[in-house]
Amino acid sequence: MASFKTILDDVGAALKKFFVPVAKEAVAIAGDIEPIVDLAFPGIANLYNATVAEVTKAEALAIAAGQQTGTGVQKLATAVAGITPTFNAYAAANGLGIPAIQTIENYVNAVVASLNAIPAATSSTTGS
Repeated sequence: MASFKTILDDVGAALKKFFVPVAKEAVAIAGDIEPIVDLAFPGIANLYNATVAEVTKAEALAIAAGQQTGTGVQKLATAVAGITPTFNAYAAANGLGIPAIQTIENYVNAVVASLNAIPAATSSTTGS
């Protein structure tokens, strides 16, 4: 399994080169995956999509700060901080109790890995 730093470095390189199309594509992919995720794990699709949005924000913030490379730990912390309230609300609503930060970090890493498993588009045409 690739590390969060490596995955976000790869995502960041794509965002840096094609920021708007790639960000839109990531959100679109998350939307496309939502029914599959919801079928396999009922009710989790909104949490999944919110996590994709937080990961994208973390990468965009690093790019804006000129710190895309070598900041995987910071990007993970940013994504985890952003998704923690939503994750905790989901956990509480489903009787799971408040999870440890490590659990949330593992979840964010898993979402990043799921996005990384989808082959990247080979052209810049996105259907319009």
